[in-house]
This record gives sequence, C-alpha cells and structure tokens, in this order.
Amino acid sequence: MSDMKVTAGGTAEVEDFVGMLHDYDSWLVLHRHPHLYETLEWENPPLVVKQLQRYARAGQTRICKDLLRVTGGSVLADEAPEFAPPVEEPELYLHFLVTRMRHRQLSMAALVADARTEAARRGARLLRTHCWAGEDARLVREYEELGFTATLEFEVLRSDDEIWPGQVLQTRV
Repeated sequence: MSDMKVTAGGTAEVEDFVGMLHDYDSWLVLHRHPHLYETLEWENPPLVVKQLQRYARAGQTRICKDLLRVTGGSVLADEAPEFAPPVEEPELYLHFLVTRMRHRQLSMAALVADARTEAARRGARLLRTHCWAGEDARLVREYEELGFTATLEFEVLRSDDEIWPGQVLQTRV
C-alpha cells in the first residue's frame, strides 16, 4: 500500500470513476457474474455519471493513485442511501468504492483506510457501506476481509421491475 496515495477528488476524475466502473462491469460479466449487466440502469447521460458529478462538485470524492495513474475512487458522505436503516449516531457512509482490477486489493485497502481516518477526523465512530450481494456474495466477503461486518440484506426494485440484491456493511472506527 506504500505506493498508493489517497487524496480529495474532483470533477476531473469523474471520467476515471466511470472508466473503472465499466472495467469492473466487464470483468464481472466475463468472469464471475454474467447477469450483472441486467442489474445496471443506463440512460443517456448515465445516471451514475450524474451522481458522481454531484458528489464531485460537493467535494465528497476520494481518489487513490499509484505513481502512474488513478487506481481507485470512492465517495464519502454524511448521509446513507434511503435503503440503509437510520442510525442514532454520527456516521460516514462509503459510496461507489471502485478500483481498477489490476490494483483491486491495494486500492480497496487504501480507500477503506482513508475512509476510517476521515470518519475519525469527523468524529464519526461508525463507517457504513453497501455492495451488490448477488450470486455467491463475493463482494460481501471482500468487504468483510477489510474489517466490515454484514448487517442488513436488502433489495431495490429497479425501474425495469428487476430486483437488485444488496448488503449493508459496517465497521467501528
């Protein structure tokens, strides 16, 4: 992790985020989750781009870089998405944790460590996130390996009437 550096991101990195999401989708579809494309909602411009631009303009994006390029990114927000149950304490919510596949483990670890540090700096003792929990729950296990505990399974009904299975996870800071 010594070559990985996490800094504040901005609108200039939105393209990197989208590229990493696309690369990750491609890998999942080809190697592990052939039905993932059916769980994505794309429009023109894609909803994910609009969301990432909004987070970037609000100063909530974090970018992980090695010596050559962006290797990962995340969004740190004070508010959880509507499907996550409310909590009675200050929290930091980790959204859109995404990495380049080649740097996945190191970038994820660096971004989670950064989120823990930022949560402590803000006085939040709870760090939560969520991920896709379909098929073999591989992504859930990756977060558990980074110190998160699975707390709530949920489903989101998409606009095409398909169900997106998810998992909320948390860790104490």
